[in-house]
Amino acid sequence: MKASEIPLLKTAQIILLEEGIFKQRLAEMGCVPGASMTLLFKAPSGDPLAFDVEGYTLGLRIDEANQIIVELTDDQ
Repeated sequence: MKASEIPLLKTAQIILLEEGIFKQRLAEMGCVPGASMTLLFKAPSGDPLAFDVEGYTLGLRIDEANQIIVELTDDQ
């Protein structure tokens, strides 16, 4: 599943970052395999999205979030 598909207030673990123009930038912002991310908010139009990534809030556009492959954690 892509990070943009995480249900609101659910937590997922990052599995991998797809190849693309955002890969390096996302990694520098802490979006690395093994990190957890929770969808906190969506803008009224649905874009951008706000995530909690390992304790800090990160705003991403949908096209950026689509580059992050995640898996929902079992405790959801």
